[in-house]
Amino acid sequence: MQWQRPLPANLSAPLGTHNSLLRARSRRHVVTGFEGPLSIKSVVTGTVAWRSGSRDLVVDRDSFLVLQDGEPYSMDIDARAPVATLCVFFQRGFAESVRASLGSQAIDPEPARVPFLGHLHPRDERILPRMQSIAAAPEAGSLWLDEQYLLLARDLVLLDRDLRRRAGMMPARRPATREELYRRVRRGQELLHAQPGSDWSLGEIARQSCLSPYHFHRAFTTAFGMTPHQYRNELRLAQARRLLETTELTVTEICGAVGFQSAPSFTTLFRQSFGVPPTAARKKASPDKTSAPASATMRS
Repeated sequence: MQWQRPLPANLSAPLGTHNSLLRARSRRHVVTGFEGPLSIKSVVTGTVAWRSGSRDLVVDRDSFLVLQDGEPYSMDIDARAPVATLCVFFQRGFAESVRASLGSQAIDPEPARVPFLGHLHPRDERILPRMQSIAAAPEAGSLWLDEQYLLLARDLVLLDRDLRRRAGMMPARRPATREELYRRVRRGQELLHAQPGSDWSLGEIARQSCLSPYHFHRAFTTAFGMTPHQYRNELRLAQARRLLETTELTVTEICGAVGFQSAPSFTTLFRQSFGVPPTAARKKASPDKTSAPASATMRS
């Protein structure tokens, strides 16, 4: 486990007093009821389930997690192969200051304390690629890293704006109802991320989200631009690509492992999503089979 400046190596400065970066690689690691500052969690290799409240928030190489300032969370890694994570912790008030600067022409605008929306997010075009570039630059200097903190905070503000816009599109009249509906739909999204290979029925996911099947399907499609079935297929295909790049499993074995019943239909969907069949994707993978990220981008 390695902290990167400006947090001192002896950890004498509490989290939240500086922007800081934690790189960790371990087969066994436990965190229980930790209340840290605003943070972004990403996974370089493997899969990690963070727990917040009653929710298991499963993060892999194609997703990231945003946890609020003061939000208690736990995590438990117990894996055969080492799991590598990269987490950014923001100085308290830093992201709010960036948000204030983006929305004001004043020289030193006063930041407002507004919680950021959302927990789990699939691969996007800003935050996750930036986290992965940081992970690939372990010897980066302080100036470059300080710029990445600024850009990540800006990207987090932009993501938050987009989430609030989508929440405002929910099929309900009152703003408070739309926000609550969006929160429930996000619960369904988290379930799909936690168990993409499970054969969830629409009724089961809707029930877990405290919505009727019709209302959940309609709201989910509005929020994410695809149906729950299409969203789950995208998750399964991204998982299949990771397995192609990091294991020696056959295409048929991977097809079954990620939840598809038919190898021909899996190959067709894979080609439609990534532009090449599974066998070609494996040939294009890097020699060490660990560093090539999946390229599918999904809406948060």
